[in-house]
Amino acid sequence: MPGVANIRVLERAVDVMNCLAELGQPSSLSEIVDKISLPKTTVFRILNTLEEHSLVVRCNGQYAIGPAVLFWASAYKGQNVLLEIAKPYLVELWDFTRETVHLISFDGEEAYYIEKLDTPHPVRMHSRIGAHLTLYCTAAGKAILASLSKEELDAYLRKTRLVSKTPNTIVDRENLMAELSKIRQEGFSKDLQENEEGICCVGAAILQNGRPVGAISVSAPAYRFQEEKMLEAGRKVQEIAAKISEALNSLPGM
Repeated sequence: MPGVANIRVLERAVDVMNCLAELGQPSSLSEIVDKISLPKTTVFRILNTLEEHSLVVRCNGQYAIGPAVLFWASAYKGQNVLLEIAKPYLVELWDFTRETVHLISFDGEEAYYIEKLDTPHPVRMHSRIGAHLTLYCTAAGKAILASLSKEELDAYLRKTRLVSKTPNTIVDRENLMAELSKIRQEGFSKDLQENEEGICCVGAAILQNGRPVGAISVSAPAYRFQEEKMLEAGRKVQEIAAKISEALNSLPGM
């Protein structure tokens, strides 16, 4: 059926764009083909079409994300209420901690980084705006999980395989449930090198009408995030998340 074929082509074009974003640098046709396992001729045709629309640029046989994506990114930022409301509060959090601050959007199924304020320190986070966030092993993700209803949390756990990313990742369901209970009591979450070795984070959920629509987090190398500083940052994250939640819920029609 023509409609199904068109959808498949679109899905493959999205795969190519995601591949270029993940590679993070200009890449050859062979490198792209190796990563997404599509026929070379198919990838070549898709890249040519994307290039015609400035979604991809080519130089010296290397392909990279093109400038047209900036138009979409600008439109997304302009239409994202959470991002617009959160901006001044993120700056307040950054001024307080001087560590990397993230804003995460949650659509009920998936979570994504939508803003990042980098630390001025030399050692920085490798996270990228637009990247997917794993919920069960990140501070922001666990804060979101702790705010879900029992039914929503059970549904998430049924479809999610808890896989170790580091030796500290919580992969036992009972231990994760205990961790989420602790987060509800303390008001903020911790990632103790559970998603990335050497990196610790604190996070808190942003709630709209009692439901998580996102989260904020502060991340730093473990050697800069000792217990006292983590507790201090966690309390500030909790405060800032509450301010953003209040601002969201005060909007007309919300």
